[in-house]
Amino acid sequence: MTSNSGIGLEIARTLSLKGATIIVACRDDKRGAETLNIINDYSEYINLDLSRFISIDRFVETVQNKYSKVDVLINNAGVMAPLFVRTYENLEMTFGVNYIGYYLLTNKLMPMIREVRKSRVVNMSSIAQYKIQHIAWENINSQMYYDKWESYALSNLFRVMFTLELENKLRTKGYETLALACHPGVTMTNLVRYMPRLFRSSMLAKIVNYLIFQTPQRAAMPAIIAATSPNVGGGDFIGLDTKRQIRGNPAVVQPNELVFDPALREQLWDESVNITGIDLE
Repeated sequence: MTSNSGIGLEIARTLSLKGATIIVACRDDKRGAETLNIINDYSEYINLDLSRFISIDRFVETVQNKYSKVDVLINNAGVMAPLFVRTYENLEMTFGVNYIGYYLLTNKLMPMIREVRKSRVVNMSSIAQYKIQHIAWENINSQMYYDKWESYALSNLFRVMFTLELENKLRTKGYETLALACHPGVTMTNLVRYMPRLFRSSMLAKIVNYLIFQTPQRAAMPAIIAATSPNVGGGDFIGLDTKRQIRGNPAVVQPNELVFDPALREQLWDESVNITGIDLE
């Protein structure tokens, strides 16, 4: 399960070439159909809007009615630095989509994943997570102020914290599923639609990606490795083998040191349960 453009499209295309049946999950029906025209006939599109709990519920219900199991869940969708807006559930959009959406979808689908041998949950993050040095819990939902770049970085830190805590809980319960996180380096994809017009040119994006950043094809590789490689394990963070990790080859790397604090991870998990009403069963 992945997204419909940029890195998500490349993940879907690569896995479909390996023979996987892909569920393309995105909120735009037109783009979902376009993705199916690019990948194989064994895949299908199911509408999913991570900013709305009801959409996540409907998506999970549809998957449950059509499939008996899920082998790999790749949480890749996200927003970057949008204007301030709250979701239907009163969550700041970045926090709601980039983190709470991942948490809720994963836990709702877990009954279809947890008993599948070698199954995996892969959460996409970003090098932005390295920027966070302190978590202001009183403002994780922009209750006091909104800083679009801080919210983006924090949501990506939360994705990795969630991954490690999920991995711990999966092992405690004796489930088969592994939880891993990854980041793509830097690539100019549809994620930059909220940035200045200069950076939205598709031709400029291709040139900059080729010369400076990662092409979508290369940026997809950490997620592919996390989802399929026998050489990675639960709790691993797949990044790039370079100092700044802007571009490079996939490698297991160290995330922000905050993710290794069990008290912080448990606090985030508790906050997530309070917001969604869902815990790992």
